[in-house]
This record gives sequence, structure tokens and C-alpha cells, in this order.
Amino acid sequence: MPSEKPSPQQLTLRFKCHKTTICLLVAPHDSLSSVKEKLLEAIKATQVNEINGQSLPSDPDNVIFGVPADTDESNGQWIELEIPEPEDDTRKKGSKTPDVLNATPMGAGLKDGSVLAFRFRDEATDADDLAEDKLKWDVIMPNFDDEEGSQMKDIEEI
Repeated sequence: MPSEKPSPQQLTLRFKCHKTTICLLVAPHDSLSSVKEKLLEAIKATQVNEINGQSLPSDPDNVIFGVPADTDESNGQWIELEIPEPEDDTRKKGSKTPDVLNATPMGAGLKDGSVLAFRFRDEATDADDLAEDKLKWDVIMPNFDDEEGSQMKDIEEI
């Protein structure tokens, strides 16, 4: 996988699933579909075929992104990333399709360093199962409290 040189116009996005974190460099105006493709390519480049029992999908459309429900991303609350609809004034008259720019990291309100959860839609899962499972995200955030405490014990013993 060729590495890209960072530029001020690009964003670094962190994608999390279970204990896995993947950092990707994306352009703010890349489509979210191309970001999903890049994510799958990055995972496959490491010879990983599944994450915590979830097989990698062959179709990038089966990748679902989630964003933190509030600014404290460590609480484990995630909601599915939805593409915002443009105001009626900004859309061309008679057009029912969403604005193409809204389906980008910039249009979704993502900034450099944003964290997104990801999961895979099972191709056999129907819409009812997906709606029921909508609130479940398999993301384990690191907890540094234990580490900090154990280091303090080592310092006190010296």
C-alpha cells in the first residue's frame, strides 16, 4: 500500500473496532465511500481477515461508521454517522438527491483527529435485525487508570 505524504489539507481520522485502532489520512473532500474502501484496504494489507469474529466484507457499502454520542468519546456511547441533508435553499430546485459534498468527511463535520467507530453489516442480516442492533458498537477504549496506579506503586517502592 503506497504511503501518502501528509499535507495541511488532509485529515487524520482514527477508526476503532473492538481493540483495533486504524489511522487513515484522508482528504476532506473524499467521499465516505472511498474512505470505507481505504479502511478495508488498510485492514487487508495487514493480512487480517476478521476483527473480533466479524469477517471483513467484500463490499465497502457493508462498512458502517459511528461517531461518539457526545464529546466524551471514552464513555462508549456511539451513534451511526448520518449524512446531513442540505437546507432546501442550497439544493437545486426539483433535485431530491443529497448534496455530494455532504457525503464527505468535511460535510459530516469530521475534523483532524476525529474518532469513528466502525462495524460490518452482515450481508445476511435484514433491516429489522440491523435496527435492533443499532445501538451496539464493539469499541473498547483504553483505560489508563490501572497503568497510572501501577506506575505510582513502582515509584513509591524506590
